[in-house]
Amino acid sequence: MRVILAALAATFFIAASPAFAATGISCSQLPDAQRFVDGLRPGPNTSAAQHHLDAAKAAKSDRGCVSELGKANYYAKRSADADKRVASGTPRRVRHVQCADAMHQNRPGGTDYHGPYVAACRHS
Repeated sequence: MRVILAALAATFFIAASPAFAATGISCSQLPDAQRFVDGLRPGPNTSAAQHHLDAAKAAKSDRGCVSELGKANYYAKRSADADKRVASGTPRRVRHVQCADAMHQNRPGGTDYHGPYVAACRHS
């Protein structure tokens, strides 16, 4: 049991060390990150990236700033990928919806269905 606890403690201290956490992100990159986020289309990922950028600017320590910049980077990449998909005209994934039949009237198009409208299912 002591060996397991010692291994967990060592893992925690290694992960918490600044050398291990070096991801190549520094607080000096805040202006570049802001310019990048400003160039993204509005959306939920862009809003999240801006939120984390604001938190990085308000961080009291370098470690907190780097942590928030990493989160901003994650959401900015997601937003940039979404912008690329929109620009390329790649169609969105279409979900397969099971429509109502004689035995399943609680599905879209059925008499017992109380959800949002589904265009693929004929409503009676």
